[in-house]
Amino acid sequence: MLVKDIMNKDVIWVGLYTTLRELLTKFDSFHTFPIVPVVDEEMKLIGIVRLQNLIDVFLPYDRELLKLSPFIDEFWDENIFKVEIEPELGILVVMSDIMDRDFVVIKSEEKIERAYEQLKAHKKDQMPVVNEEGKLCGIIGLFDIVRYVFKEKGLY
Repeated sequence: MLVKDIMNKDVIWVGLYTTLRELLTKFDSFHTFPIVPVVDEEMKLIGIVRLQNLIDVFLPYDRELLKLSPFIDEFWDENIFKVEIEPELGILVVMSDIMDRDFVVIKSEEKIERAYEQLKAHKKDQMPVVNEEGKLCGIIGLFDIVRYVFKEKGLY
């Protein structure tokens, strides 16, 4: 069985200049925040927005700069309820500002066993799926694979 056979094809995605407000609005009717692929005009995957990227908006400094400063505690433990955030950030912060540019993908033509190995190796619950041209075509997660195995074993 191939990744394309069990992946979720109904994927919420955003563009480089989607605002933080627009992204959050897309999730008004969802119960969780998965990874959100960032694509260009041709639907090529160019980044990923994770929950941690949203939490980083609360940081008063750049997390990458902290790695260069040994005297600053890298484990920022601020109470997000007490952090002052200007409402303008909702329209000023765009996905190109917060997305991860270093991410792992799985090809749609890979076997699901390979996808499972990749998810485990990279300690991810979900991974974007791309076709041979690098265009986003879905997301596969551990749940998709577990559900497939249960189905194969006749459990549903």
